[in-house]
Amino acid sequence: MFPYMIAEDKDTYNYKPAFEYAIKCFAAEDPLKMTGNSGAIFDPNQSMIRLKSLGQVFDIKYPEGNIVFSGSKHMPTWNWRWLILHYLSRADAAPIKNKLITYRELEHGNVNYSAILSKCIDPLVKNLLQEPVEQIKAACLILDASLEEGADVCAKMHLFPRFPLTIKLWLGDDEIKGSANILFDLSANHYLDTEAINEAAIMVSSFLIMQYELIF
Repeated sequence: MFPYMIAEDKDTYNYKPAFEYAIKCFAAEDPLKMTGNSGAIFDPNQSMIRLKSLGQVFDIKYPEGNIVFSGSKHMPTWNWRWLILHYLSRADAAPIKNKLITYRELEHGNVNYSAILSKCIDPLVKNLLQEPVEQIKAACLILDASLEEGADVCAKMHLFPRFPLTIKLWLGDDEIKGSANILFDLSANHYLDTEAINEAAIMVSSFLIMQYELIF
């Protein structure tokens, strides 16, 4: 784990209503069904769900919904915990389609697109497009990304076992302005609603920027 991944003490307090609702939904689901649908693992002896995300492994206590990095007492950031609970309770075992779509193609995707642009895509352009490609790729790999073709940097980020998202960066040159985008699998709404996908995109974008700054 890295410092920017760890929750601050005030996190849960500030977002208590959101957590209470997410935990209520999580606790209402059968843990075996959730793990089967999401690609997580359930340990009935400890009543614990184990889930991999961005190269980290989390232990999620059922039904309380407490989440820590496996083998530690540290909690991940509030938005990460919130997303984990949403993912587990919403997952329906739909297969990954390996077809990329934009945020606007999600259910009600036009509603929060301005937030995706200002809090996710614009920061990627501002913070990474002037940096060396191989260094950006190295930061992606630390977050357990798969590097693919299709842009100067094309990184499939494995946020959850059945919820990848893809960051693309085109660095540009003297004649062509650089740009960035974040794309989702066609199956995305089977695992997170669009509001949660908005938060997921912002979180992964900020994590990549902070990881780059941490190592370079």
